Amino acid sequence: MKSDLVFPPFVPHRLYRNPHLQTIVGQFHSRVKSPYQAEQHSCRLPDNDLLILHDDCPGNWRPGDRVVILLHGLSGCHRSSYMIRLAHKLNVKGVRVFRMDLRGCGAGTGLAKSPYHAGSFLDLQIALERIEQICPGSPIGIAGFSLGGTISLNYLGRPSETCGLVDRAVVLNPPMQLSESVRVFGKPLFGRYQRHFVTNLIKHVRKSYQYHNHTHKISGANYPKTLLEFDNQFTAPMAGFESAEDYYTRCSPTEVLSHINVPTLIITSQDDPLVPAFTYQESIDQLAHHDKVTLYLTEHGGHLGFIGGPSSDPDPRWSDWRIIDWLLAESPEGLANEVRNLSISSAPVEQSA
Repeated sequence: MKSDLVFPPFVPHRLYRNPHLQTIVGQFHSRVKSPYQAEQHSCRLPDNDLLILHDDCPGNWRPGDRVVILLHGLSGCHRSSYMIRLAHKLNVKGVRVFRMDLRGCGAGTGLAKSPYHAGSFLDLQIALERIEQICPGSPIGIAGFSLGGTISLNYLGRPSETCGLVDRAVVLNPPMQLSESVRVFGKPLFGRYQRHFVTNLIKHVRKSYQYHNHTHKISGANYPKTLLEFDNQFTAPMAGFESAEDYYTRCSPTEVLSHINVPTLIITSQDDPLVPAFTYQESIDQLAHHDKVTLYLTEHGGHLGFIGGPSSDPDPRWSDWRIIDWLLAESPEGLANEVRNLSISSAPVEQSA
């Protein structure tokens, strides 16, 4: 590991100290306007559904070089700004990137009968096996965003033969207790977030002919106004859960963190408006002496924001460069020791009001 490889602390841009601004601007603003040039690979799932991988391979990549798979968040896809940005930056570093469309998302619209959800870790396993076939012998890293981060943690916390394919992982703002993250949307001023996600999810369902026989679950008197209602009426029954609460309980990754045996970095912010900081308290306690999982908790950053002020980074997207630092470090374990010394994760987090 390079001796000068350290994490500079996150200092928010002076115009974006507010967590909601960090979140909104972070989601919809991207400096990268590169044309789509990826090769698509389909992955057949055990239930005969399909998902799509978007293969961004730089010209200087050679067999055996590093590969990274990116997983998007709720109502996202391979076209999400953070997916495009990070794929571009990793390509510049010579890394081959596979942007994964979760079931039925992006280019996979209409190719899946079952919905994606926080427990879709077996889909990630199939995708990794496909990547290993395409790039035999290449080390593979995982980068998951929000719900994609939760899926990644659920996969890593349930060791399988394919876990040996992955040598490191990093996740950004993953919901750790799904029920608490959903309850956040019931707070005053959070209605716009909820409407955004519910509207996009309903559009997603209606756009796929595979779901036509199930649209009655989210139509008429069943039209969901909240994420909890959407998950109760659509996600849970379609994915085989008894209820939304059953889904949230079984797919929250807190209980499996201690089983992760791959160097893993969790980056999140104390002011994340969508993932309450107090939901990390149990994780902080669990990870205090974990030698594989590092939690880096910043004071500011919002949800998938982390737009920083002037710094030594090439651009203001602080989290992009920390993800790249971790994925390309010669020794993520060594970098983890430095990260722990900079994180405020030892400080108590506030209980939600």
